[in-house]
Order: sequence, then structure tokens, then C-alpha cells
Amino acid sequence: MNKTASVIAAVVLLSFAFAAPARAAGPAKNVAGAAASSCDYNCLTGFVNQYLQALVAHDPAKLAVAPNVRFTENTIPLKLGDALWGTISALGDYKIYFADPQGGSAGIETTIRENGTPAILLLRLRVVNRRITEVETIVHRSAADAKALEAFGHPDPVWLQPLTASLHTPRAQMIKDANLYFDGILHSNGNMVPFDLRCNRIIDGDQDTNHPVAKGWFHKGSFDPDAMNIRDNMNTGIWSYVHSITPRHVVVVDEKMGIVVGMWMFNHPGRMTSVNVKGVGNVPEPAAVTHPSSVLMAEFFKIEAGKIRQVEGTSIALPYGAGTGWDKPGARESSGH
Repeated sequence: MNKTASVIAAVVLLSFAFAAPARAAGPAKNVAGAAASSCDYNCLTGFVNQYLQALVAHDPAKLAVAPNVRFTENTIPLKLGDALWGTISALGDYKIYFADPQGGSAGIETTIRENGTPAILLLRLRVVNRRITEVETIVHRSAADAKALEAFGHPDPVWLQPLTASLHTPRAQMIKDANLYFDGILHSNGNMVPFDLRCNRIIDGDQDTNHPVAKGWFHKGSFDPDAMNIRDNMNTGIWSYVHSITPRHVVVVDEKMGIVVGMWMFNHPGRMTSVNVKGVGNVPEPAAVTHPSSVLMAEFFKIEAGKIRQVEGTSIALPYGAGTGWDKPGARESSGH
């Protein structure tokens, strides 16, 4: 992968062995059912737009929120109205929406301006009885990465197309497919992941698959994993320094669009200084991965006919062993079921 320290951290980090699949962080099929009956797909995306409008106006009073609404920015519990609420100056044009009437959750990846400086925002809301009960935000503060994302001009069209009946994948299988992607990283085995080989990955504005002009972390002579398809890229073993991806929280399952959104914590103990790539030899690890650290990946997957068609997301670098801010049982109502 390329570039900035935050991108480096992003795809980097993890500790221990193989993580279990995502589970709901709290109980609540009844709560999910109530949310679904009170707020459909358009209602949920409407709440996302209302939130963004209130955010840019620096006025949380414009929102219908529950008395005990929970809000985090970059894993830190805060009062709604703090942090980005005081510094955002505009919204960008790059937007990917997702909504989950069954789970009562919705969100968006978008670019923003913070006191005029470009950044990437990943927002996740939970709505119960037409009131916002949870707000989880990831703000990736890298102007270069935000500009790189906007340089695509618009999201890949697959993110904006509802699934036809022939491409629909059952909800449980969508979640399983997303988790298989992370299992594939841990095992350095792209063959176990149900990839559509047209799939590309864009993290923090950096496309690191099927992109031969990108000379990323592991480029060495004729060895250029950024030019490979996503399965071959994973099969090289370049991610073998990864030891765990935990916790894993699926937060939105958008069955209409075929999108699974999650918060996935990569933990990396920093003990590897090079990776032995078959047929290439030892390839040095970037300096940013040679010390203990964790990265929260707000990553999402387009699933078509049981295959991963596209991967995108953003990240924040954290101290090794950091939590998500939502790790205690019942702290976040998950869309994982």
C-alpha cells in the first residue's frame, strides 16, 4: 500500500491469532424491529442528511435525539456538539450512503472541510422511534488522503446501484463474506475469500489493487502487489505481519444496496521488520508498522451474488490495544444479525 502514515497505519495492524466473526454487541432484535417499523430506508438516509446539515450549522439542537444519546469521535465518548461539531466548515461532494431498516442504522462516507482543510468522515447513526440514540464518527484528518478520494470524481458506480434480485445475497451470508475477507488477511489466503476479481480496494483515498502506476509499500523491482488483483495481492503474503483483527463490529447491513459496514480493529505488535515473499525474497516492512500500534478501520463491502465486488473505507491510527469506544456488551446495538 502507499503513502501517508495514516494509510500505512490503516491497513497495518493487529495482534494475536485469528479473530472470531462479528457478533452483535448488544441484545436487541426487539429494538431492531421497533426501529425498522418506525423508520424505513428513506427515513434513515433522511436522518443522515439531517445530521450533516445540523453538523455544518454547528447546532445539535436541530436534531431529534434520545435523552441518553451516545456520541463518539475517533473512539472517544463525547458530548454531542463537541469536537468536529465546532470545526467543520463544509461538506464535500464525495458521498456513499448506507441504511439498514432491520437494524435501525444508517451512515455515510463523505469528504468534508474542517476549518477549510479536507478530511474524510465516516458517520454511523442508530435511530429508534425516530430519535437518534447512537452516533459513531471516524474523522480521518489527512488533507492529502481526502483530496485523493475526491480525485476519483465520484464513488465507483457499484456503490450507488441497488441490487437486482439476481444479485441479492442473504443478510447472514453478507456478514460472513465480510468476515472472510479479514480471515483471508490473517491467513494470507485470498483463495478463501469470495472475491469478484473486478473488485478493487480503496482505503483513505488510496487504490492499492489493479493499479500499476501506484508504487506502494512493498514495491520491489518487478514485484508490484498494487498492480495485482485483490486475490493475488492477498496471496503474496505481504500482510503476514497481521496477527489479529479484533474486535469486529458489523454496524450496518444494507440489503437494498448490498453493503456491509463495520468497525474492525487491526492490532499489530510491530515485531516484523520484513516479509518473505515467495519468488521475491525478503521485502522490508514500512517503518510505521515496526512498532506496536492499532488502527480502527471503518471499512465497507459491496456484496453481489455472494461475492465481494468492491472494498472501501477510512481509518484512524491508535495506540496498541486501544478500544473502539463501543466494546462493552450492550454499548452499541449492532446490525450484525
